[in-house]
Amino acid sequence: MIILKKKAEMGIGTLIIFISLLLVAAVAAGVLIQTTGSLQSKALTTGDEAKSKISTSVYVVEVSGSDGTNGSIRTLYELVKLNPGSDGIKMSQTMLSISTQSSSASLKFAGTGATLKNEAEGYYTFTAETSTGSAGTYSKLKNDYDEDGVNDTLYNGTSGNPVYLNLSSTSDLILANCSGSTFNSMLTANNYVKSVSGTCSGTNISTITLVPKKEGRGVFSIEYITKGKNWKDGNLNYGDAIRIYLEAPGDIGEDEVVRLNFIPKIGSSTQTKFITPNIISTERVYLYP
Repeated sequence: MIILKKKAEMGIGTLIIFISLLLVAAVAAGVLIQTTGSLQSKALTTGDEAKSKISTSVYVVEVSGSDGTNGSIRTLYELVKLNPGSDGIKMSQTMLSISTQSSSASLKFAGTGATLKNEAEGYYTFTAETSTGSAGTYSKLKNDYDEDGVNDTLYNGTSGNPVYLNLSSTSDLILANCSGSTFNSMLTANNYVKSVSGTCSGTNISTITLVPKKEGRGVFSIEYITKGKNWKDGNLNYGDAIRIYLEAPGDIGEDEVVRLNFIPKIGSSTQTKFITPNIISTERVYLYP
């Protein structure tokens, strides 16, 4: 009978190799687990963001305009609600753009304390404005040139003294002096007025037109028509219905194409396109649907 004798590897060297293999395997497993966890976390985050961007949107219930008795409109009202399945939207992180056949503007939220009036404390769009007034008086302006929520005023200079913009948050801005029957000049050394023009009556300015440097920008304000169970001021949550008050960047006439675009920071934008009626003659004008 043949007896085979086998002897196993023994010794400290073999033990070291075995332990080294275990350590290498453990490190490799740790790297794989960590990488898998990181990829899973990124995938979940990306999925949530993609879901939010796709599912979060608003639908426009109606759009109307006001003061159409003179054949054109300037103030618009857009009634919107969240689509089913949408996450809440912060209005402070939302932009509203409006485009007409002749001009366009981008608007931001005026804040929870804004009024529903077309003035500095409410909603407005920076556009050129003309002011008239007698010498030595102050005229209230529509545009909030320093954007501090307080109306600015125009001082109509007396004989030999300039007209200046009385800003509520900073120093006055000198605009012009009368040296003839008319004046027209560009202003570069300020952040508020791009150009100024007007007419003179002797040494007093009778009319003056200001073109803001921020022309084409502005703010909108909102009114809660209904409030859902998760209502929070300044947010649009499911169950809420808000009416957005905004001013167009110019008079919108009859049979004119207008586009409104509601653009949240997170979610899908919603564009509303409509054509104004062939005849505009009433105070309230329904535009969409």
